[in-house]
Amino acid sequence: MTITLIIISILILSAVCVVGMIYKLKHQPTVALSRLEYCKLIASGIIAFVADTLGVGSFAVNVALAKLLGTFRDDELPSVNNGAQVIPGTIESLFFMQVVDVDITTLITLVSGTALGGLIGGAVVSRLSKQAIRLTMMCCFLLIIGLLICHQLRLLPLDGDLIELHSWKLILGFFAMATCGALTSAGIGLFAMVQGVLFLLGTSPLIAFPIMMTAGAMQQPLTTLVFLQQNKIPLKKTLILSLAGCLGVFITLPVFSYLTVSWLHNLLIGILIYNFLAIGRTYLQTRTASAFNSQKESVTVYN
Repeated sequence: MTITLIIISILILSAVCVVGMIYKLKHQPTVALSRLEYCKLIASGIIAFVADTLGVGSFAVNVALAKLLGTFRDDELPSVNNGAQVIPGTIESLFFMQVVDVDITTLITLVSGTALGGLIGGAVVSRLSKQAIRLTMMCCFLLIIGLLICHQLRLLPLDGDLIELHSWKLILGFFAMATCGALTSAGIGLFAMVQGVLFLLGTSPLIAFPIMMTAGAMQQPLTTLVFLQQNKIPLKKTLILSLAGCLGVFITLPVFSYLTVSWLHNLLIGILIYNFLAIGRTYLQTRTASAFNSQKESVTVYN
């Protein structure tokens, strides 16, 4: 019964979010896209959500592809990453909740924390400047890189066998997941952070999938609705990316149980390092240009 209510909640949230996106799109000026741009977005969506379904996450891949292909500006990435995840994330969540059993109290508590963090984070990030968003993303990329390296070096307690959390661990998990949800609003992938939190709490790696998929399916529509309210999301391109992402999910689900993701984690570390350097370069260039212009204006005023 509880699982049914969670599924209904996810479906309602996702439906409200998608309807809101379509409604806003119809009332916006038409955005013309070339065939090449369509191809870039479709390919990006498929690649990103193949990685997402494998538990690697789509956010870092989306950022890397956006930088490589020029599909989105840096300040659009937080809203795009969350908005594109809504439909494919719902499909993933429904699949993994049926495949893997997880304690209902643990699931609801951790997912609620993530949703709360997503609401708070979306409200904050939608008001940040481009430079502040870049700086936030750089800091979060370093955090995720650190978590993944610890994972690969077996420094995280990966041998946990808990399938449910109680007392202080459940409370700690709630606040940790709220932090994860807030950081996800900045366009940073949720999955690696959730895996790190769950492993540190001693849970079985198996239950990470339904928790992180369900957490994402609840958090991302809420965050996207905040971005919609602030008119901070390029809707046409985001919906194309999202629909292509559904294809990526359907491609991966049938072969999920036969795949190993160890090498994908190594690939993700490389992608994150690339993202950090690319966004860091833009951040420094913008900061230098801003300082130069300020100095130039000061000289002009002085003269």
